[in-house]
Amino acid sequence: MVNLKNMSKKKKVEYIWEYYKLHIIGVLAITFMVGSLIYSQVTKVDCVFNLTIIGNMVEGDKRADLEKQLTSVVVKEGDKKKQALVEFIPQDGSVMSNQNMQKFIASLSVGEIDVVILDKHIFESLVRQDAFSQLDNITQLDLDSVKNERIKASGIDNNRAIYAMDAENVKTLKDMGFDTTNKVISIATSCKQKDKAALVIKWMLNR
Repeated sequence: MVNLKNMSKKKKVEYIWEYYKLHIIGVLAITFMVGSLIYSQVTKVDCVFNLTIIGNMVEGDKRADLEKQLTSVVVKEGDKKKQALVEFIPQDGSVMSNQNMQKFIASLSVGEIDVVILDKHIFESLVRQDAFSQLDNITQLDLDSVKNERIKASGIDNNRAIYAMDAENVKTLKDMGFDTTNKVISIATSCKQKDKAALVIKWMLNR
């Protein structure tokens, strides 16, 4: 039996490391993982609103700036653990790749998207599939207070219902370098927080 009392400090360290290094490494690894998990939970930010923009990509810092502005619209002041998310889906001209279209439709169907800005031709093809909400049924939106042109979906509800708003002159989008030509803004049918979606649309269109 080894007598640690008779060993020098250096010998004790060498002995303990030689025979218990796997145990020590294991304990340190577990401690690190638990600490990392706790830190990630404490600092985790929940994305509580999604604005998806289909078209040309913009610089990352401009996207981040738009996220901050949207967060101030949909999140109560002082709640730093929640934020709005802005996602871009690339589009070449008026054509979206099959892969990106599938991703977009999947996100719509599972309720990941609240507000979307997209090409009018894509909007026309999807609105007949009940992809977008009828805006004049959303009382919080108050269309009379919104300046931009209303977009009526042809062939639906005798062309009276409004499903989108013209986004071509939205200053926020143009300032960040986004091509707003032939773009519209709408609310996904699957959106579960239409009150916040209405706030975002009014904020963007009335700036």
